Amino acid sequence: MIIPTILRNTLGIIGFPFTIWNLAMDRKNRVEPPGQIIKTRYSDIHAIVTGGGPITVILEAGYTSVSIDWCYVQPEISKIARVISFDRGNYGWSRTRRKTMTSLDSVEEIREVLDHHKIKPPYILVGHSYGGLSMRLFASMYPNEVAGLVLEDAVHESQYMLTPENTKRITKFRRLVTTGYVTSLVGIPRALKQKIGRKFLEKKYDQSLNYIGYTLGAYQSAYREYLDSEQSAQQLINAAPLRENLPVIVISAKKQPDSWKRDQLLLANLTENTEHIEADTGHSVHLENPAIVIESIKKLINNRP
Repeated sequence: MIIPTILRNTLGIIGFPFTIWNLAMDRKNRVEPPGQIIKTRYSDIHAIVTGGGPITVILEAGYTSVSIDWCYVQPEISKIARVISFDRGNYGWSRTRRKTMTSLDSVEEIREVLDHHKIKPPYILVGHSYGGLSMRLFASMYPNEVAGLVLEDAVHESQYMLTPENTKRITKFRRLVTTGYVTSLVGIPRALKQKIGRKFLEKKYDQSLNYIGYTLGAYQSAYREYLDSEQSAQQLINAAPLRENLPVIVISAKKQPDSWKRDQLLLANLTENTEHIEADTGHSVHLENPAIVIESIKKLINNRP
């Protein structure tokens, strides 16, 4: 990360007027966080905590995504449980001094939020896409605290391993996120309207997306998280297996490539108590058909011992 950072800063100096314009746009477009900022040893974590009750549902967004991605799911589940969504690393309104952005870092950030609010188990974990890695790692590390796991079109760790099948795709995407990071200080992604994360949610979030999608932290996190993705995958490979009787619901999107669907079948065999649901949607089931995700979470809440 040293060389890209040097290039980024050098470009920022050479293109100083553009750097000033970009930073000024950040200040102009700033939107106050919808949740709260929790100060920890390494981070200022933005978390949205809603609802209440004896069980807590933790929502982990996918790659480049943030807490407000759960705008359809969190309000509904908050009617029957406490719900936490948060922004990893420097995404959204969070800021971190961590040197890495692995799945283990994400688990540690979640634990810091839980400790801050003194929230005790049991927990139901929900992970979308890349967020499924950290939710599985959490369940592996704290098996007696987790009452259930929902994996929503979650990535399998094999997607990030540098195998002959994956090398070309990984190299191409790594080049893309590196370019975004290097040119972010002078505002080239902003000028080209290439923001990080969602382009749209509910209309009331338009201003928020326009702010958080162009922050320097967003491009840094997209770069850092992808750079560390192989390490995150290795953390899952080295982790203890999930508890055999852990209730797991795997929600798989039908509108995905065959290689992705094959990996979903691997996830469908994580435990002896795994249910597999196929959703007639694209990758973001929680936005395209949120009822499927909501009902899956409710099922785990209602069926827990």
